[in-house]
Amino acid sequence: MKRRMPFLKVIFILIFIGFGSGSVSSFAGENLFSDGVALFNAGDFQASYDHLLKAFEHEPENLDLNFYLGRAAFETGQYEMAIMAFERILISSPRENRVKLEMARAFQKLGANNTAIQYCLEVLASNPPEAVKNNIQSFLAHIKKTEQTHFLNGQLSAGIDWNNNIWASPSVGTINTIIGNVDLTGASSIKTRDWIYNSTLGIQHAYRFPLSDHFWKTEATLYNGVYDKTNALDIQYIGGNTGPELVSGKNRWGVRFLFNHIDLGDTEYQNSLGFKLLLDHSFNPYFQGRTALKIEEKDFPNNPGKDAKSISLSHDINFLFKHNWVSLGFKAERENADDDENSYKRYGSNVSISRELPFDMTGSAGYAYQFSTYSEPGSLFNKSREDHQHSAGAGLKKILWQSSDNSGRTASLNLNYQHIWAFSNIELYEYEQDLVQLFLLYAF
Repeated sequence: MKRRMPFLKVIFILIFIGFGSGSVSSFAGENLFSDGVALFNAGDFQASYDHLLKAFEHEPENLDLNFYLGRAAFETGQYEMAIMAFERILISSPRENRVKLEMARAFQKLGANNTAIQYCLEVLASNPPEAVKNNIQSFLAHIKKTEQTHFLNGQLSAGIDWNNNIWASPSVGTINTIIGNVDLTGASSIKTRDWIYNSTLGIQHAYRFPLSDHFWKTEATLYNGVYDKTNALDIQYIGGNTGPELVSGKNRWGVRFLFNHIDLGDTEYQNSLGFKLLLDHSFNPYFQGRTALKIEEKDFPNNPGKDAKSISLSHDINFLFKHNWVSLGFKAERENADDDENSYKRYGSNVSISRELPFDMTGSAGYAYQFSTYSEPGSLFNKSREDHQHSAGAGLKKILWQSSDNSGRTASLNLNYQHIWAFSNIELYEYEQDLVQLFLLYAF
């Protein structure tokens, strides 16, 4: 018996070490699992996935671990790994509706819409709570929308404006020039009021390339404004742009080729061609930004001295703050005209705020500032022109009708007011103006 004791001791020690190492392994797996869940709840999905994947090596049979592993894999874009984790749960618990819905989300991301729909129908057949049914119906509607390739919407408006200074006539009747004081004459020298009857049609179309989030977008706008008394200022405008839009995560990159044509009275006033580069970034559903670079060549058939090449850079942000939508904008523009007295640099900024009000109404208010400096003095002046323009306004929108199956299809009545103060180092360009707009808008 004494000779066997060392052998029994060795067996006992090996068994103890085996059980001890298993406990240590299990303990390590539990720590990794709990840390992974905590990281997931904190929104650090990549770190969560790394921890849970290590924990899986210790406890592959843990269904809770597989559930969080699948969700973390989904949030990091590893949809195949998410599906495998969820499938392991369904093998043991084939009636787990929550897991089936997570599977549906992952298959939809992979483009397997039919499989995603099948999982949703299985859950609906089990008569889940009403809130779950509503979420499934919303998800099915989302799937249907992702299969859509053509999107069309637009706006049609008709209204009347009142402008108390249609010519932007200066506030003074006499100006100082290089030849002395000059009394202003003609229609544009008198502050004139008039009514403008106008209509606008805007159309936007988007084509989504199959099995992608990339688009080709096209926009067109038609505007017609007829003055009650001053036919020389009647305006007809047509403009449009078209180009691709590429989606990458929270960014949308776009290129737009654009054109514009304006008739003033019975005369061709301006034509332009150019392109625009766009970058939209969505920080979250309540905070978005857009940066745009536009290069344009302008042609003035009846005033060749104003023919110009223009470049502008703008940045706009929109965010929700205490139930108010706030918009901030900044812009810089450089226009090089054939006649240097028409060349300028321009900088501007604006801020506006809108808020939903009772009775399906929305109120808004805004302010804008613009500073322009011209390259050369005009023919009658010994100094280059510098302008400061301020504008402030407010608006009220009332929803008259809204489609029950499409919240974007509405009819609304809109009332806007704007006051402009224009200051300049040349008196000819100093003026004040009030504009009131009332129009019906149908969005479709």
